[in-house]
Amino acid sequence: MNTTYIKSAKSLLALALLTFIGASASAQQLRTAYFMQNSPARTALNPAFRPERGYVSIPVLGAVNASYTTNGIAVDNILFPKDGKTVTFMDNSVNTESFLNNLNDNNQINADFGTQILSGGWYAGKGFWTVDVSLKGLANVRVPKTMFEFMKRGNSAEGTTYDINDISAYAESYLETGVGYSRPITEKLTVGGKVKVLLGVGSMDANITHMRAVMNDTKWSVTSTGTMSASMKGLVPEMGVDEQGREYISNFDFDSPGVSGFGMGVDLGATYQLTENITLSAAVLDLGFVSWNKSGNTFGEVNGTFDFDGFDLAIGDHVAEGSQSMSDQFNSMKDDFENLFHFTQKASEGRTTRLRSTINIGGEYRMLENKLGFGLLSSTRLYSPKAYTELTVSANYRLIRWFEATLSYSFIHSKFKTYGLALNFTPSWINFFIGSDYMFTKVTPQFLPVSGNATNLYMGISVPLRGKM
Repeated sequence: MNTTYIKSAKSLLALALLTFIGASASAQQLRTAYFMQNSPARTALNPAFRPERGYVSIPVLGAVNASYTTNGIAVDNILFPKDGKTVTFMDNSVNTESFLNNLNDNNQINADFGTQILSGGWYAGKGFWTVDVSLKGLANVRVPKTMFEFMKRGNSAEGTTYDINDISAYAESYLETGVGYSRPITEKLTVGGKVKVLLGVGSMDANITHMRAVMNDTKWSVTSTGTMSASMKGLVPEMGVDEQGREYISNFDFDSPGVSGFGMGVDLGATYQLTENITLSAAVLDLGFVSWNKSGNTFGEVNGTFDFDGFDLAIGDHVAEGSQSMSDQFNSMKDDFENLFHFTQKASEGRTTRLRSTINIGGEYRMLENKLGFGLLSSTRLYSPKAYTELTVSANYRLIRWFEATLSYSFIHSKFKTYGLALNFTPSWINFFIGSDYMFTKVTPQFLPVSGNATNLYMGISVPLRGKM
């Protein structure tokens, strides 16, 4: 039996905290492409959109995308330069007060990923059909400022107390098979929809509702309450014993991956030609659910008091000497978290999760015989526990029939430090698309974008088919 070990849910929760530093995970849509008439990528933003030609994607490379967004925290709030190296906020060289002042009371990061394994679209009469098989996933984590303060201040004076509320982490991945269809209803109105069958790969949901840490002599006395659910076929919890002799989930034995749940989803969209030059559009994406099998679900609960040695404040001390890599720094921090969260296994039960839906509302004005267009798009992603809205303006230039370029600016998450760019090439034999809503201009030595509250990248390659009849 080929056995590997993945971290327990407490480790996933700990690792999610580090997502602020390392996430360049992914997004399932690129807003900059919303008004690009030739790009097959726009059908994922609104199922009523119809590219001028059909297409067959190159397997796996039809659409590959990655992004993350936050509610204010950026990489330069977490990583800092030191002697030509990069260290985390836990390094002694990073001023505690300056670090904490740059955080929000509640810090949230959201990441999505997706890749089309197979996809195609074609015209049949007045209708346009699409089919695709995609792997998709998401992760989001929420960490209060008091958690970072607890980490950074280290072993404080006896009697020091921290009350930390609402730490949460969520991750989900599933395989999606979809069939879409769009058709003009009138000369001005076009509607479209897609029906999707979902096969669940894995899901994790961990929440610490309250944690109190009190310094007693040389150790922290930590009292926590929270729950965890992990759903994945072949996931078997392994048990450890804490200093008080109580069993807790220490690891998972992971074997024989497969389908862990089933679900359904739907996308709905419409476009309306208000005038000869103005087009309005709207779409609701990912309305649906995944029902996870009881047999592959592990449920845990933390509700008790235990001792904790505290966090290592000298994570970055050896970096200048070249003996500790950035991944080593992350692993040191993660090890501390593994000692902080102790989930006790409870009776498993099936559960159902809803998809994180997106609402897109747009308007475009085209001029110069359709060569130049200006668009405005509002996109709202329904993460938990709150929704995130982005407002994007764009200018689309179609120099020749087989080439389009779009320049965009997104107001909310860019902090006026970035812009979006997308290019679509469609000669007779290939369609190549690449773009980003948040072009980054400054990166760390690990090639992570330094500033800004979001970043993403989307690319795709397909073979064009015949166009509209």
